[in-house]
Amino acid sequence: MSPASCGAVATIVDAGAASATGGLRAVLERMAQCHARGIRFALALVVETSGSTYRKSGALALVDAAGIRTGVISGGCLESELERLGLAAIASGEDALAWFDTRSDEDLVFGSGSGCRGRMGVWLVPDRHPAFAALAGLERVVPDGHPLVLDLALVEERVAPLRACMAGDVLWSGHVTAAGSESIVGCAKPLRVVVGAPPTVLLLGAGPEAPPLIGFARGLGWQVRVADHRPRYASRAHVGDVDALWLLRPAAAIARIVDSPSLAVLVMTHLAACDLEALEALAARPGVPYVGLLGPPSRRDELLSRLDAGLRASLMPRLHAPVGLMLGGEGPESIALSIVAGLHRYFNEVAVRSPPGRP
Repeated sequence: MSPASCGAVATIVDAGAASATGGLRAVLERMAQCHARGIRFALALVVETSGSTYRKSGALALVDAAGIRTGVISGGCLESELERLGLAAIASGEDALAWFDTRSDEDLVFGSGSGCRGRMGVWLVPDRHPAFAALAGLERVVPDGHPLVLDLALVEERVAPLRACMAGDVLWSGHVTAAGSESIVGCAKPLRVVVGAPPTVLLLGAGPEAPPLIGFARGLGWQVRVADHRPRYASRAHVGDVDALWLLRPAAAIARIVDSPSLAVLVMTHLAACDLEALEALAARPGVPYVGLLGPPSRRDELLSRLDAGLRASLMPRLHAPVGLMLGGEGPESIALSIVAGLHRYFNEVAVRSPPGRP
């Protein structure tokens, strides 16, 4: 395949910060803003749940000194109390473990009224508390693409952080100091809390499906990178708010990415030669776990027939083609929705299949 078949080789790299509209990224970006502006805040981390709860262990929210909250722990029924507790933690400078129990009939009528029938433990940590050092690794979750694994202990209804790890490296370690007694350490209940890294999606091709797909992905808090060799498509005016925008052919863009369990690459150039170039490059990158190919089965089969047997064997276990869930509908928005729905299911299945082991 000649380089000319996929356009120019000039490169535009724009990795400027893009504001997330949802998900974990919204909380982490707000945390960075508060740090930069000297605004006091408290993080609210869900550390344990039982029964039916809206959010699970590892969910994160933030309450700033003005009582403005970013992120949720419920469908709205617990947020007022969370904001009150966050402000109290900021004012006192002390961390706290709050339990929200919605399992009783009394709560349904006289309490939160959520009807979720679950119990949730939320650890509130103000930014100036010593225990916040265990959470400092959250700043690396997005750029590094690895989850933050927290080993905690419940001691007399208090949370004692033990260590924080990322990609097997210990970022912080401490010890249980409650009452200064070793016997309490033995009675402590261990907890492992994992704050997952937002997935990263690379779009190879910025055709008509790209803008709505990017909007859905940004709303979920995913990292989105876009590469296209055509200047009219590789523009902010066309794709909107993304983390990186590259004027590159597919193989060159693939060479820039770092393998990760939470990475997906979507091949959607609408050009057979460029799609084949992308599939060849991705077949040689077994560390890319998800490869999505836009187009009907007949086009998939034609492209695969042009790969040699070794590359085809490497690619097939990771290939999702046609990419997306069969939701019905037509047009760019429907196609984008089906792709994001399939990715959302895949990323959550990965989290269930491959929980981080003990560092």
